[in-house]
Amino acid sequence: MREYLLYIKACGGSIPQVQTYVTPSFSVDRSFWQEREGCVLHVIGKTSSLALAFSLRAKVNGYLMYQDKRVLTDRYVKELRAIAVSSVREASSLYGREVISVQDRRKHGWFSWESVEESVEVPYQGGKESGELPDARLSYSSGRELLRRSSSNENSQEAVLSEILDGRALLWGEVESLLKKRGVEVHDLSAILHSFVLANKAEWRPGIRFSVTKGWRRNRLELVCERCGSAGAKVELTYCHTCEQGCAYCTACLGMGRSKCCTPYFLMDVGSSLFRSAEHLQNVARLEWAGKYSVDQSRAAERARCFVANPRPGLSEYLIWAVCGAGKTELLFPSVTEALAAGGRVLIATPRKDVVLELAPRIQRVFPGAKVIAVHGSSAEKWEESDITIATTHQVMRFHRRFLLVALDEADAFPYHNDPILYRAISRAVKKNGKLLYLSATPPGYLQKRLVRKGRSTLGSSGAIPLFSDTHVLLPGRYHGAALPVPKILTVQGLHKRVQTNRIVAPFIDAVRTSLNKDRQVFVFVPRVDEIDRVLSYLRKWLPAHVGEMAGVHAADPMREEKVLAFREKRYTVMVTTTILERGVTIPKSDVVVVGAEAPVFDEASLVQIAGRVGRSVDDTTGSVLFLQAERSTSPKRAVRQISQMNSLAQRLAEQRGHS
Repeated sequence: MREYLLYIKACGGSIPQVQTYVTPSFSVDRSFWQEREGCVLHVIGKTSSLALAFSLRAKVNGYLMYQDKRVLTDRYVKELRAIAVSSVREASSLYGREVISVQDRRKHGWFSWESVEESVEVPYQGGKESGELPDARLSYSSGRELLRRSSSNENSQEAVLSEILDGRALLWGEVESLLKKRGVEVHDLSAILHSFVLANKAEWRPGIRFSVTKGWRRNRLELVCERCGSAGAKVELTYCHTCEQGCAYCTACLGMGRSKCCTPYFLMDVGSSLFRSAEHLQNVARLEWAGKYSVDQSRAAERARCFVANPRPGLSEYLIWAVCGAGKTELLFPSVTEALAAGGRVLIATPRKDVVLELAPRIQRVFPGAKVIAVHGSSAEKWEESDITIATTHQVMRFHRRFLLVALDEADAFPYHNDPILYRAISRAVKKNGKLLYLSATPPGYLQKRLVRKGRSTLGSSGAIPLFSDTHVLLPGRYHGAALPVPKILTVQGLHKRVQTNRIVAPFIDAVRTSLNKDRQVFVFVPRVDEIDRVLSYLRKWLPAHVGEMAGVHAADPMREEKVLAFREKRYTVMVTTTILERGVTIPKSDVVVVGAEAPVFDEASLVQIAGRVGRSVDDTTGSVLFLQAERSTSPKRAVRQISQMNSLAQRLAEQRGHS
């Protein structure tokens, strides 16, 4: 069981300084300050709960700031120790009031705290440069390759851990797992990690932090997960057998490992231990792509690249608004090249695992000199070093200011959209002065409001969406130049009852039959999983000649990947699906029917994405999209309006280009 000690460092001199610290290894702190400055370390007490130690640190800091104490007398230090004891009692009482589900109430309170009445005078001895760390015994096996890549001392212990943990945000168990995978053994891990903290290269946090919030009626204990930011009902209170006291863990990010009050959460800032020659950077940033941009694509890609290259402070976010089938991934290539050539790492984040698996080999092919890894929940590569990381948005929670460029694909998609946990993770993964690119065909309103500068369009229409600004670029046309297929909306009274009772819905059956007779494939979208089998059965009744060519799929389907692959290979010609196939899937010569387009799940963005499945291929730029609704709804109308608006913008842009 680890213990954490709270102490106050008081330094004399012309300007006295008082600072409060939490340490898992007091001997390391004493040695650290001895080599840098003379001071007195006033110990307040110790506990096995890191959250309690940090809570008391905040309390003590508050009193020090309020009293403006620069010189600590023995009497005032004694008062601070008493304040700590009183605060522990209050926190224990508030915790006991909240933790209803735990029956094992502690006789002596929920939190353990031992006051320590000790003040240690630390004389200045000097000896080491301020940038070095105190000695800690470190051994390694396969870590030698990391040492070879370091620009400093080949046997530098600091370089090994600094490079391994560079830009990571990990729980204690994850740090141990990562070091084990790299073949690195540390005699006293907490001591050397704390040395990084003292040198301002990293920071400790409790997995769950808590504080006492004052209320007009009564005080309450507020608990927040440091990793994902969740609070309230998402933080479960419990008695912990690890720290043997009151504790709590986060249920929101439980799938990423248990974040607890007693679990250290370690965040390492990106250092300069990794040295790369100009020749190496040139190889990593080498782009081998045989494709060619259209004029409009070239304009959009270059504007995004200029944003990444722009060192202007505060200009950190940029939106690439490109319609479905515009080639968003290819638009990233110049920006990725720019970031790699500058010596930075690149992250391409996407909400869905299947997109990660599809993107990783594509990116590796065009950047053959770079190390590209795919990171998702079951990935074997998640702990590896890389130049380009393709990851699901959940896995981004393990990074801290690591990437010079973060590109978020499908910013409007579930689960990223409207999830503050994932939004926080993406923002925190960007290096200081780094860049964040959003890619979307249907950017949510808050992104448009923040990044799309309203005003007179370059196409001369005052009400149109501007083609570009310093924070966005709009690509309204597809790469092949053909217009987006405009959906047809039909309202069918009693639509769902007709399907349920197997009565003919002529527009539905005729649309599917016509597509199949033209040797085309059909996506049939339904709003709920329980409707897949019903619609599948309905289609089999009315189209008996194609019974063996039909299938249904949803997110929890154990055969999901196999069915989608069979659809790609034309072994299935009709796929009844939920919104899981609304994006990230390109099937040449395909059409779309939405059954129940009035359902809330089919909002404007979803319907635009669904319509975007059609006409994506250069050898098949047209197709049919049918929205069937049981009653009139605004979302289908808005989707059609948006698609028509983009077609109009693309046409006028082409006309303007022709005149010039």
